[in-house]
Amino acid sequence: MTKPIIPIVVTVNLQGKTVELTQLGEDALFGRASYGKYAYAVGCERLFGLLDRHGIKSTVFVPGAEAAANPNYIAALAGRGHEIAAHGWAMEEMDAAGIDERGLLERTHATLSRIVGRAPRGFRAPHGRLSERTLGHLADLGYRYDSSFQDDDHPYRLDADGGHGMVEVPHAEILIDATLYGQRQTHDRVIKMWREEIEAMHRERCLITLTLHPRSDYGSARASRVAALDGLLSWLRGLDGVAFLTCEEVADRSGS
Repeated sequence: MTKPIIPIVVTVNLQGKTVELTQLGEDALFGRASYGKYAYAVGCERLFGLLDRHGIKSTVFVPGAEAAANPNYIAALAGRGHEIAAHGWAMEEMDAAGIDERGLLERTHATLSRIVGRAPRGFRAPHGRLSERTLGHLADLGYRYDSSFQDDDHPYRLDADGGHGMVEVPHAEILIDATLYGQRQTHDRVIKMWREEIEAMHRERCLITLTLHPRSDYGSARASRVAALDGLLSWLRGLDGVAFLTCEEVADRSGS
């Protein structure tokens, strides 16, 4: 009997200037906190260029404000075969006081649908924080999956949590580049930890979700980090029984 494939998902949190704009006004960004600018000026093409060379279609979680500011680039990413999914409007926390959660989700949904030409089917909460109403709002908007949680090694249904018909595509803290690069780990150390974690997950046939950011501070877009990532992706492609899937594909394979 043929064993089921082991899915590997590469996700990208496309966090540009919206990160800095949560703390500073647009005028104050001149000459300061330029990491968000780097994400588009350098990081995206470097990171997505690498994924394209490996033939890997990623799932890109895009804040609505980033898409509105860079519509042609987001549409081009979709044209290159990458899945475009929602990532809040502008890095707001869904459970923060005074947030019009439903309005922000609808605004992001409409913006991405217009730019990409199809409605997003997936969502990842900025900072991983949802309210008790978030999944219900997403289900009403027709979303198929959420990818905000880190509480399982395999996809699972979200009906009991308000996400009727939805699936959770979980990820893992240690496989998020920002977790390790934010601690100023070297790229060699990061790749070593990722390989050790992935080898163990592969043995147990877990869902493997790698989460990247096209930034120069806590992301993978520096030249040395992309070179290290290149080697990791080559190694991943050689693992037995794996297949690179998008989050949408994982959700669809997880049952109706």
